[in-house]
Amino acid sequence: MKKHNVLQFISLICILIWGTPTNCIAQRDIIYKNDSTQIRCKILNETSDHYKYAYLDSLNSVLKATMPKSFIDSVKYNFYDSNLVTNKLFYKKAKLLQQPVDEQEKVWQFTLATGLNLGNILEYNSPSGTDKKSFSATLSLDAGINYMKQNSRFEMTNELHWLFSLQKSGLTGAAHIQRVSDDISTLHDLSIAIGKNRKLSFNMIAKAGTSVFNIYNGEYFKDINSLGKEQCFLSPYDITVSPGIKWQADKYLRISVSPYSFNLYGVKNQQVSNTGVFITETNASGNYKKFLFKRLGAEVNIWYDRKIKKWLELQYRFGISANYFENITRNAMIDGLFLTRFRLIKDLYLMHRATIQGDYGIRPFKPYYQQSILLSFQKNF
Repeated sequence: MKKHNVLQFISLICILIWGTPTNCIAQRDIIYKNDSTQIRCKILNETSDHYKYAYLDSLNSVLKATMPKSFIDSVKYNFYDSNLVTNKLFYKKAKLLQQPVDEQEKVWQFTLATGLNLGNILEYNSPSGTDKKSFSATLSLDAGINYMKQNSRFEMTNELHWLFSLQKSGLTGAAHIQRVSDDISTLHDLSIAIGKNRKLSFNMIAKAGTSVFNIYNGEYFKDINSLGKEQCFLSPYDITVSPGIKWQADKYLRISVSPYSFNLYGVKNQQVSNTGVFITETNASGNYKKFLFKRLGAEVNIWYDRKIKKWLELQYRFGISANYFENITRNAMIDGLFLTRFRLIKDLYLMHRATIQGDYGIRPFKPYYQQSILLSFQKNF
């Protein structure tokens, strides 16, 4: 009789286990926190000191987090009658929850990508009459540090992009190494979300640009002509600050509108300042100025980040500004960076990198465009 009761008990347990829904993303549970806020989630695990749960963020991405019980007032299981969403993307991403993840919420996200391209040009008996023998190399570095915390309205984006190219015009010792490009730029976006859906936020954008290495007369890395520096780190430097409102259209597209922006432009090195190349205005003493402040008026910045499957990544940045106190067609400025990465194997990509810059006050409707194709290695932390 006792044996029969034991078998019945085991059978009942099996029925309960098999009959219980295994969908870890149902999000039918609710957590009441001590600060009177609530979290709709699916509780995955409970220990003596914390809860582990799955939830959806504002962009409908499935995330996993751990919360100490000291932060929690109470919990209720199966509080909701149905799933929060039922789209295919949601269920596809939910599979990630089955993979091992860190116990602690990751509020900092790090990305690092570097690219390299080597080229050699050999040309003899050219119809133009000039043979070409040159070696060129291009190096790129793209890094990102982003801050995003659950239930926090504050977010921060920091990016660094550097493109460095050099060439040797000939294969003889008399052919010196010259600079093709040495441009480093940073982008910083600090925002505080407003509203329930958090699609709108107040934000502050700062963009900065300069070069890294000392460049001498003739774009050389050595002072061959004994004429001094033409360019160096922070000479010149270019900083644009744009406070405004950002709209998160979806998980891929962000648009920031600034009614007023301003530019800080300067030259730190006195030797570079004396050339009068970057700042032509002079002060009362007749010396070239080392700092300029310029109102840019309104500015629009657009970011587009998207991963398509596992083989294509898009990272596009475009900004346009114009001083509405003046003639917009004569003072508008544009600045764009477009990174397209095609995945080859694992963390190895083929990257197409393009930049566009234009100042309508100098060259109306003729922006400067530069592109390069590099073999790139990318890693996320």
